[in-house]
Amino acid sequence: MDSGFVGSTTAGYSAALPRLDFDHLRTFRTISELKDGPIPAVLDTSCVRTGLHYQLVNGRLPTSVDVVRSGRTRMFMELDTLHETWKRLPRFAGQMDVPVATLQRMFANDWLPLLSIVSVPEALRQIDERAGAVRDLDPDDYPTAALAALLSPCILLTRNHRHFHPLDVRIPSQGVDAVFAAINVKVGETQVQAIALVPAAPVLAVGATTKWAAEKVGPMAWLVLVLIVAGGVVLYQRQPPERKERIRHVASETGRLLLDEYTRASNELQQAQNQLGACVVPGPENRSATSAVFRKLAVAGESMSAQQLCDVLDDSVRPAVEPLRRFLHGNKTTVFREARRGGFVLGRQYGITTPLQT
Repeated sequence: MDSGFVGSTTAGYSAALPRLDFDHLRTFRTISELKDGPIPAVLDTSCVRTGLHYQLVNGRLPTSVDVVRSGRTRMFMELDTLHETWKRLPRFAGQMDVPVATLQRMFANDWLPLLSIVSVPEALRQIDERAGAVRDLDPDDYPTAALAALLSPCILLTRNHRHFHPLDVRIPSQGVDAVFAAINVKVGETQVQAIALVPAAPVLAVGATTKWAAEKVGPMAWLVLVLIVAGGVVLYQRQPPERKERIRHVASETGRLLLDEYTRASNELQQAQNQLGACVVPGPENRSATSAVFRKLAVAGESMSAQQLCDVLDDSVRPAVEPLRRFLHGNKTTVFREARRGGFVLGRQYGITTPLQT
């Protein structure tokens, strides 16, 4: 029984495994889990400070926050961290030499609508020992660490790598690096899928042109190629025999081109996935049932009921339905939001008029 509700934990990896195999399996598991819906990202106060400065200088949100609009990531913030951030805005304003009201307006209007706020109870903060290690380094970072540990593997947007070292944060830019790696993974997936959809024969003579366009324009050129191919099939069937022979020769050369491009795109996708896996907070070695529920709701495309959660969770972390239902309803004003009758999402939104200093 964990601190949330009746459940079990995964057995973890065998201690007898060599360290090299353990690390390899952990990386593989992290990459695999990151493919399950949008990637959870947890925002820390230190990253808000640098992000607001970036917004002042460039007139737009930093990519690490704005990427939420694409649906590739979902941004969360612990309620105590939100209060801390709001209280520090006057200090940030003094450092940036701007009125406090300017930063308050930017944060309330541009940042808050993209954030899901979660208030993690103390009992749940203690589930993952990594969060306790962060608390020992700096109690103010404890709420963020606890939320990140529950949602891991996830992106932790912080500049404070020293205090968050127990969560495998090693450099100040690691969270932002993870966001860009996630973007590169999406681009790589688009390239690989586009190339795989193109049959060699009807590509005709557009192969070399598309390769040039891809280098100049980007992966969208491959999507355009898919549309061109549909018309190429019809045109090929209407050609005389001698022209079809020439087309088949060109198609053979194009096939080799596509194979080269597919290999290149696959390698780049693998590199982006490895980079993402190395930059995120890794998942716990022993997943608790509470953590499994938190993470499933964090990546779910819609609200989920207790029964739906139990249906999709792995046997090793599946709680009983009734204790889970009581847990969800008992925390629906702080941790979860009941989006429909019996259906819950993780976190809640704060509007502009919400008093943050309560």
